[in-house]
Amino acid sequence: MLARIAPLRSSPLHETARRTHSCLRQYLSTKTHYDETVVYKYASQKIKPVSIGQLLKYRRLPLSAENILDSVSYSQAELPVRLAKRVISFHRLPFIVGTNPHISQVYNRYYEAFDRLHAFPPINDLHSEWEFSRTLEHQTQLLIDVIPEIAQGFLECKQYMPREERTAFINELIRSRIGLRVIGEQHVALSFQFRDEQRAAEQRPDPHSANSSSTDDVWVGTIHTKLIPARMMEQCAQLVQNMCEMHYGTAPSYYVDGDVNETVSYVPSHFEYITCELLKNAFRATVDFSNKSFRSSHPPIQITITKGEGFVGVRIRDQGGGISKHNMRNVFEYSWSSAQEVDPADDNGGSGQTMAGMSLQTNLAMQQGLGGPIAGLGFGLPMARLYAEYFGGSLDIVSMEGYGCDVFLKLRSIEGSVEDKQI
Repeated sequence: MLARIAPLRSSPLHETARRTHSCLRQYLSTKTHYDETVVYKYASQKIKPVSIGQLLKYRRLPLSAENILDSVSYSQAELPVRLAKRVISFHRLPFIVGTNPHISQVYNRYYEAFDRLHAFPPINDLHSEWEFSRTLEHQTQLLIDVIPEIAQGFLECKQYMPREERTAFINELIRSRIGLRVIGEQHVALSFQFRDEQRAAEQRPDPHSANSSSTDDVWVGTIHTKLIPARMMEQCAQLVQNMCEMHYGTAPSYYVDGDVNETVSYVPSHFEYITCELLKNAFRATVDFSNKSFRSSHPPIQITITKGEGFVGVRIRDQGGGISKHNMRNVFEYSWSSAQEVDPADDNGGSGQTMAGMSLQTNLAMQQGLGGPIAGLGFGLPMARLYAEYFGGSLDIVSMEGYGCDVFLKLRSIEGSVEDKQI
């Protein structure tokens, strides 16, 4: 009789991986004191994507109670599922990575957000909707600061996990985080908008008068349907110029040209984050290259706006010396920055000190808003590209070494061109 061949899943390699994941699940579930069957129950459900068109369906004011209850119904059902899938993704990390205190802390935050939202009672009226919205707002804020912790955790554990796997995990975490924030913040914004309209209606003596100003009409939750990119670029460039002055004591001038009066439908916070990261690179590179080449003055940063069919284009041109061919392949790698001064031994577990002697985590934490150091983080460009691509846009860099860079940002208009895009 032929001997029975053992199935592949019981091979030593597969058995070791299974036991490692099992140990990590037990470790993490013990730390958070939860019944993991609840999380796996939610994580096993399929995500129900929402289209941009569905997020925009409340664009015609005034909002009604039915609109708000419809919105919260989706948020309450969908967000715990997405959060549960993120919680489970941490179980699949190598044990030594998953038990890192920084990564474990992020895991705990995701579990806390899942626990608070999934345990909320069914919502049938505006009072409970408001309570849920405040809880959702708090949990959304709780997850804002996870990137510094993840950055520090993977910096400490990078020798235990291949770069490709680290990149894939971080990319998926950030994409998921964007989706969670878009859905959560959109509902919270609609909830506040509804109550603002109710208060305004109560204060109007004439019930038949206009129910909103033209300024309010352009907002649908967190989406601005008449965003002026040139105006946003002016604001962001002014902010970054001030940061550059504070950090270096000097800064180049800038100017905005092209289709300066065009509008686009987009999420202002996303636009602001992307463009500030790109402008930081341009300003910093210009000042550094002026110092290296002994230029008597800084050439200006040129910001050009173009409007196409269903998209807006932004070109940021600097004369900051460009990026070498060797470094071009690294510019979209996490934790890489031309401004970092990292000890070569850091690849083997160094402290990961960046500019001004601060750790990567400190630099990132200071930059959670739009302030903080102007360079040296290594997360700006890869995250900016993820944000740009999330709604069907793109981010490309053309470098002329010894002269400067042209950065091309293309953003799809949310209203019209990507209404079928699903989150």
